[in-house]
Amino acid sequence: LKLPSGTTYAYHFHPPSDGKPTLLFLHGFPSTSHEWRHQIYHFSSQGYGILAPDLLGYGLSSKPLEVEKYLGSAMSADLIAILTHEGLTSGNVVGIAHDWGTSLLSQLAFRYPSYFSKFVFISVPYQPPGRGMDVSSVNAATKEANGYEQFGYWLFFTSPEAGKIIGERWESFFSIAYPEDADDWTTDFAGIGDLERFISADRRTKIGEWIGDVQEEAGWHHKMFGDDYSAPLRWYHRGIKGLGKEEEGELLKRGEVKEKIGKETLMITGTKDRVCDAGKARMIIGAFVESPKENLKVVDLEAGHWVMLEKTEEMNRALERFLENGVRGAGGAEPKI
Repeated sequence: LKLPSGTTYAYHFHPPSDGKPTLLFLHGFPSTSHEWRHQIYHFSSQGYGILAPDLLGYGLSSKPLEVEKYLGSAMSADLIAILTHEGLTSGNVVGIAHDWGTSLLSQLAFRYPSYFSKFVFISVPYQPPGRGMDVSSVNAATKEANGYEQFGYWLFFTSPEAGKIIGERWESFFSIAYPEDADDWTTDFAGIGDLERFISADRRTKIGEWIGDVQEEAGWHHKMFGDDYSAPLRWYHRGIKGLGKEEEGELLKRGEVKEKIGKETLMITGTKDRVCDAGKARMIIGAFVESPKENLKVVDLEAGHWVMLEKTEEMNRALERFLENGVRGAGGAEPKI
């Protein structure tokens, strides 16, 4: 679908039946809408509507290289244009996001809350308006606490040649992006210089069996990303520079957006995720949901980063309970506020 902004989005769409909500699935890096394959099949067969786009820079959607195109204000407006095109304007949409998709879902939550009935954040919590992340400070703190910089790889991802380096050694990158052992990220992914060294040496690690047919999935990944990852890496460029945060802060000051989510929210974490820490996610989401005791449920699953692939049944069950019965039905651990 070509939008008024000039960008084109490819997406899966299944209309809902029996008045059920539509589930908007937003993926992260390095993925496409294909990340949600198990959820799309499961929930569409139950009559839920599905809208799962390849986000900007990914898959069959536009791949601009101008960082400004990746601002939260621009991409959230694009998503609202898609919802409007499909007639999903009555507030019966549930936003479900993972990894970088949570950044976009956060934008939708504070800019366009009336379109949504509930929100689900997976691995990464809600990001309130006007607040960025000081990557240097976080890296210094996590190096001291954990022995490795949790976001050291951001420095590589935002270097000029990263997209091409990854493209040239994509099989090496694919293996470390989806490792069987989540702890591989502590030695060969997260820390400053670790990922670049791993890829440059064209190393491999064992890929998690939960991905499915490894050869088939690797082939699909390569078909979607090709030999240059520069476009999707623009999300990191925008993030490390904090672009758009000033505008969000102004909206907040003027009272045009709210800082906290005012609707029922589910957070699903992977307790073995070595980059997106489950404990920190729980703490952050608890601080930015209104009346968290009534409106927030946190479910911890024993998984690494790819919760929807590693623990498909458990995650689908938690989503089902939340969709049917709200916070009280989601199951899992109580939120510690």
